[in-house]
Amino acid sequence: MKLLAGLALTVALVSQAAWAAPGRTVTEVQIPSGDGLQLKAVLNQPPGPGPFPTVITVHGGKGGRDFAFIRTLATPEGRSPSPTVEMLDRSNWAILSIGYRDGAILGDEEEDVIAALRYVKRNPSLDRSRVALFGGSHGGNLVLRTAIRTGDEAACVVAGAPWMTNPDLYLRGDFARPPLSDMRPASVQFMSSTRNALLAGLTARGLAGAKLDEVIRDKSIERNAADIRIPALFLISEGDIQVPARLVEPTIAVMRAAGRKVEVLKVKESGHGYYWGRPGDGLRIEAGPKTPEQLAEEEQGRAVIQAFLSKCLSR
Repeated sequence: MKLLAGLALTVALVSQAAWAAPGRTVTEVQIPSGDGLQLKAVLNQPPGPGPFPTVITVHGGKGGRDFAFIRTLATPEGRSPSPTVEMLDRSNWAILSIGYRDGAILGDEEEDVIAALRYVKRNPSLDRSRVALFGGSHGGNLVLRTAIRTGDEAACVVAGAPWMTNPDLYLRGDFARPPLSDMRPASVQFMSSTRNALLAGLTARGLAGAKLDEVIRDKSIERNAADIRIPALFLISEGDIQVPARLVEPTIAVMRAAGRKVEVLKVKESGHGYYWGRPGDGLRIEAGPKTPEQLAEEEQGRAVIQAFLSKCLSR
């Protein structure tokens, strides 16, 4: 792909992928975030001149990932193939998979997603009026925080099992009282160990006491969910150990009370990451192969995602 002259954002072309899907162009790029940090991203474009509707995909887990990992949410080629990414690849949409900074939880991470959104809007080969945000887990958290911050700059947002939508509950909630007491023991164990690691990291960054209170208020998706003004699709599961549906539903309730456009798919059996449908790449802490019921729920999820994005990205 040739970088277009006059592109407002400075973007470094890293390499042209040799394994691009037939008819599509896959390119590794670097995008500067608001503070100048260079973000790794992979852009997968359909054939033709565009401008193309674009789906920005945001991975979960830790930040600071390499191009090989980021590529898994831009193209079905390579490791850990995702049936959902395969579905996106068959569309006439561009896919921009982005990385974000490491070690900045409840910090400036969403600035990196905002930078990717504005890169799309300034790229003449991409349609600035038809951009969707799609993130799962930690990435689901970040796309919702981006939607809170950017008004109607994106056309819609898809959040798969968004993590820590209520940081006050996640970091300080009492496991002996609802809703945390309603979680399965495996969820309590996972959340407890994650909480301890998070609090240690936040303290090391000087975020404690009043400073942490302020950050929690600012970064809480549940508290600020009424500011999500674009249509949103939530994909949650009662079987998710890492992000139980029960912890996400209050955010959905806030949006609905504010009259926002919200669609929800809640399944019963699937584990974390079912919205990507990958065979097993660290997203699921549950042991064992997927059941027929879980595979059927993943297929249902893809159908719902495709219908939602088709409506969102249509003219």
